[in-house]
Amino acid sequence: MAEKVELRLKDEKLPGERVLYGVLAFRVGGVRTTMIGGAAGLAGAAGAAAMAAITSRGRAAAPDVPLQLPGRIIIALTDQRLLVFSVGGVVVGKPGKLLHSFALDQVAWVGEPELIPGAAQALRVQIGIAEVGVLAFEHPRLQVTEGRNMIKRLIRELPQA
Repeated sequence: MAEKVELRLKDEKLPGERVLYGVLAFRVGGVRTTMIGGAAGLAGAAGAAAMAAITSRGRAAAPDVPLQLPGRIIIALTDQRLLVFSVGGVVVGKPGKLLHSFALDQVAWVGEPELIPGAAQALRVQIGIAEVGVLAFEHPRLQVTEGRNMIKRLIRELPQA
């Protein structure tokens, strides 16, 4: 998927920017809703801040307001930004419209990813974005490993205060 993100960004890339990851995700509760048709709500963004794996490192605090996301998204990580795309394509997902673009120094905290067990297994992730809110999403079963690796890389890429 990183290659598809690379192609999608073409002229929108920053100078010298490298795409590291592109991973399919759903808004919180979307994996369960999609996989088994059950209802699920948004997780509390305020609780995520308490579970943060990364502290503020001197950055501005992130409001406890969840960012509005469509049902399916692609989360991309470059060496300079965290990006959120809508999903384009009917059968094969590809990055569509660029919904959010955050410089890595805007990341206030990264919550500890939570593995949601069961038939609709998902990796739930919450990221505090300074002065914006909480980016909350979950990776479906087949993207759990890639999603976990992307979050670990995001933590390594964050600028030190």
